[in-house]
Parts: sequence; structure tokens; C-alpha cells
Amino acid sequence: MGRRPVKKFRREDDELKIEWLAIIAPKLFQEGFRQYSMDEIIQWVGVSKATFYKYFSSREMLIEEMLTLKLTEITAFKDILFEFGRPYRQRYQASMDLLEISLNPVSQKFLEDVQHSYPEQLNQIHQFIEFSLQWLEQFYLEGMRDHGLRKVNPKLLLMSDGAFLTALVSSPRFRKTGLYVGEALRQYFDLRSLGLQQLTKEKDLNLS
Repeated sequence: MGRRPVKKFRREDDELKIEWLAIIAPKLFQEGFRQYSMDEIIQWVGVSKATFYKYFSSREMLIEEMLTLKLTEITAFKDILFEFGRPYRQRYQASMDLLEISLNPVSQKFLEDVQHSYPEQLNQIHQFIEFSLQWLEQFYLEGMRDHGLRKVNPKLLLMSDGAFLTALVSSPRFRKTGLYVGEALRQYFDLRSLGLQQLTKEKDLNLS
């Protein structure tokens, strides 16, 4: 038996997939996907089943590509964090703005469906969290070294951030907040930012 040919993608293929995902993803991110059949999803795009399955061979592939596109989009927050020509605080605000806007369509219902149906895709999200924690550690260290942030052990900060992000993705208790992922993330990191900006000198705390 010969080797299977390597699948090649043409540029127009990628553009068409992104066009379809722009129609499909917002609804599935908001409402989850387990209640929708593939036939219903294909109807939203308005193409034949045969055409659709040429590009997305299964529901799992569709969800994987949705997540890949979304994670690629929010990876831009790293570039903003380390855009050293901008003030430190401004970089923080801009990166949080991007994350909040990009993640606000993502509901806890969608994440619950991923957790229930596609553990490999859930692992994809957790891997992204691990990379994000590495970037945050660098940002915290820069802030403590050069920008007057409160000096605390960054490993403790990362433990807290990691626990929050993991719960945000995997804990059913988060559904009770009624928040989209972007809203919850912004509120958490704004509280984190306020804590780190507290000055520690006794005269600043009116303890002298």
C-alpha cells in the first residue's frame, strides 16, 4: 500500500472556512453546540451537506477549528503585553480590552459542552492557559522590577491565576455567575491589578 497523499489547502479553502465560521461560531459560542445537529448547523451556512463536509468532516473538527481560530485571535494579547514602546499600564489595559471583547461571546454552556464531548479540545484550552501563565509571569516580573508593582512571589500569583482560569474553563459553578468568559476574566484581572498596585511603604499605608 502506498502512502496517503498529504492534504493540501488552497488559500480560498481557508477563506471559505473562516467565512463559514464567522456565521457559525458566534451562535455556538453563546448557546453551546450539543442541542444542534450538523444538519441544522449546515443550514445556517446555506450550502449542501456534501460541500460542507468537504471542509469540516465532523462536528469535532468544526469545534476544533472554532477553538483554534479563537485561541489564535486572543494570542494577540501577548504581543500587546510586551509592546515595550507603550506605557506599562496602557499595555495592561489594551490587552484586557482585547481579551474581554474576544472572549465575551464564549459562554459557560459552550465550555460545558466541550468538557462533556471533546476532552482533546478541552486539553487544547488548558495548554493555552499554561502558555498564558508563562507570559503573565514575565509581565508581573517586569512590573515589580521597573514599574512599582507590589513585590510578591510571582509563583503565588500564577497559582492563583492558574486556579481561576482552570475553574473558568471547567467548573460548573461558574455558570451561576451569569457572566461570559470575557467579563469574568476582566473582573478578576482588574482586581488583581488593583492589589498589585498597592504601595508597601509604611508611610503610604499610613502606618508610620
